[in-house]
Amino acid sequence: MTSTSNRGSVTGRMLAAAASLVFLCGNAAAQSQNPAPLTITLAGQSMIRSDIRETAPAAVPVIQSLLKGDVVFTNFEATVAERGQTVQEGRGFLAPADALDAMKKFGFNLLSLSGNHAFDLGVTGIQNTLRELDARKIVHAGTGNNLVEAAAPGYLHTPKGTIALVASASGLIAPGGSATSDRPGVNELRIFAGSQPNEATTDLPGAAPNTPSPDDSQRILQSIRDAHKQADLVIVYQHNHVFGNYSFATIFTEGMQERLAPNDWLKKWTHAEVDAGADIIVMHGAPLLHGVEIYRGKPIFYDLGNFIYNLPPTLTYIHEPMNWESAVAYVELQGKNLDSISFRPIVMNYVGEGQPDIHNAYASNQFLHTRGLPSPATGARAGYILQRLAELSKPFGTKLEIKGEVGEIKLKSAK
Repeated sequence: MTSTSNRGSVTGRMLAAAASLVFLCGNAAAQSQNPAPLTITLAGQSMIRSDIRETAPAAVPVIQSLLKGDVVFTNFEATVAERGQTVQEGRGFLAPADALDAMKKFGFNLLSLSGNHAFDLGVTGIQNTLRELDARKIVHAGTGNNLVEAAAPGYLHTPKGTIALVASASGLIAPGGSATSDRPGVNELRIFAGSQPNEATTDLPGAAPNTPSPDDSQRILQSIRDAHKQADLVIVYQHNHVFGNYSFATIFTEGMQERLAPNDWLKKWTHAEVDAGADIIVMHGAPLLHGVEIYRGKPIFYDLGNFIYNLPPTLTYIHEPMNWESAVAYVELQGKNLDSISFRPIVMNYVGEGQPDIHNAYASNQFLHTRGLPSPATGARAGYILQRLAELSKPFGTKLEIKGEVGEIKLKSAK
């Protein structure tokens, strides 16, 4: 027979256990309702030309300090050349395969490939890049062995969900560089000024407003819809050089106002992408900072400029001081809902080590490899960069609050 004291002891233990179970269940429920936020880092384009771990090892920890989170994204603005492969005509933004190891070391796990330099080594360069990225298990989108592959989303699986990337490019695509049903290349969004193709290579003064190709638009929007069904979050990337009805070279050589903001066609197009299922839109190509818009609760980064800028010294028309300043964006989300957007301004060194070759656009040397590497902007310069970003974002109704050397977008409360 059990004594009263024993019965009380057993009853007490049972109540304590029940209370612990209630606490644990309640805590688990609270955690499931408020999971850890998903952090996405979006950097400017990476025009990388060497394995920075070897050519500039001191820069590695500095670059790593700027990149954090579950998803770390950039555009690979080059093409992979294997040993002995060179180009002496056209364009030559070539990088060794080891440069991809450096990017992985920095923390990048999601890359767009749909830049105008993806075809700088022709079909061989496209195939090199795809093969080397796949060997390293780095998720990518924007090029492929045919148009279906180039338009297909890439999927990054993380403990906090699956992130899809759809990537395309407009303007300055090399002849033969667009993917077709049987040719490797870039997922191109062609632009027309009225009935004239606008490839950003020719001045078209007085031409009709720019509009995207219906066929290309339909393909890209369908990729976004497909990604929306398969992934928890969809990032859409656009590499754009169509800023008006003048060529890219004219606009930047003459310092035209068009270089500072997206063209009207691009604003309409990004809204269509959000309507199709894009959660975040990010762009490069200017190459300098543009403003940020929040459309239907989804952020549109109209241009994040540069992150790694190994620019040949022969390309003087995209060598403004602004080209060497940018910002890294950090986006936090709870599910698909924006929690916060912040920015860390950066600067890139425009003088590398050693001597530049100002006559040879294809020179690959120490100066080029150590030029345009990012570091955090500090003091007054950080403030100037953030203030510029704030002014460029105002036309979209976006308010950027500057807090020391960090900028934060003031998000409107959910209604």
